[in-house]
Amino acid sequence: MGGFNILPTGVKNLLIINVLLFLATVVFQRTGLVDLDRWLGMHYFSSQLFQPWQPITYMFMHANFGHLFFNMFALWMFGAAVENAWGTKRFLLYYFITGMSAGMMHYLVIFFQIHPTIALMDQFLADPSLDSFRVLATQANGKYLSAEALQQTLAYLEHSPSALQDVINNVVSSKEAILNQFNLVGASGAVFALLLAFGMLFPNAEIYIYFLFPIKAKWFVVIYGALELIYGVAGTGDGVAYFAHLSGMLVGLILILLWRNGNRNSRGNNPFRTSWINKAKKKFYVSQESGRPISDEDYNERKTADRQRVDEILDKISANGYASLTEEEKDFLFHQSNKS
Repeated sequence: MGGFNILPTGVKNLLIINVLLFLATVVFQRTGLVDLDRWLGMHYFSSQLFQPWQPITYMFMHANFGHLFFNMFALWMFGAAVENAWGTKRFLLYYFITGMSAGMMHYLVIFFQIHPTIALMDQFLADPSLDSFRVLATQANGKYLSAEALQQTLAYLEHSPSALQDVINNVVSSKEAILNQFNLVGASGAVFALLLAFGMLFPNAEIYIYFLFPIKAKWFVVIYGALELIYGVAGTGDGVAYFAHLSGMLVGLILILLWRNGNRNSRGNNPFRTSWINKAKKKFYVSQESGRPISDEDYNERKTADRQRVDEILDKISANGYASLTEEEKDFLFHQSNKS
């Protein structure tokens, strides 16, 4: 392995793809050719706009230049060190698993937020009537359906029962609008997972906040994770997917602990290399005595023992002459000389 690579392969390719897709999005938006956010951003699973590739492609889309710049800067700053420590394959595996998990967790949180309202709408659509709409109008979450508009529609339906079909159509349209309104973009979930990995790999490395105030990586990760949890629970409503960030870090932590546990009995220098990788990389030699393969560890132990035996025989020759050797010692010395 070489020295530290300031722009390793995985990070370099991720940077290129993110920048190219951002430029393509800007160009296509101005020309009106294709809405890449519509196709590559991640929509809610029940939305008509959801596509199976979006849990991966959403990580390469960004809302604006600032969003792109800070994610890519963090990807290079933390990702380069992590990739140099782990290698490209492990780095990319970690990046995509944590990024996809972040997107799924984001929509799991949204599911619990919108499910009560969607369930009431489905209940009305399954059995449309004045009574079922009254339940919807009185119990629906005002965050997703206007309480005032629901009450007005209820009053209208009470005076004009024949308008039920129009109300059904409006509920169907409103349900589609709720499911289609969510569109997640950005690599933040995976980037926050890289921040965690950096903090665990290099806990005492100093990170400069605003390029002025130094703080050790391990404390920076703890503080940032706590802030994400607070903002996520408080629900600041500023459009930042805090739970996606936090879940990226959480899944990253689980992966690192699993890899560390697998490496507990490993002799490798890589702190997170799993034992099965080490076993797969072992070299095997054939024993001259049995003709069976032996591992490199057994081979090295046997080689060390043979070298010690040779030294002992040579000492005996020096003290008493070659004639003092037994036939077995002479034969052993002869075979060892042929090996060299």
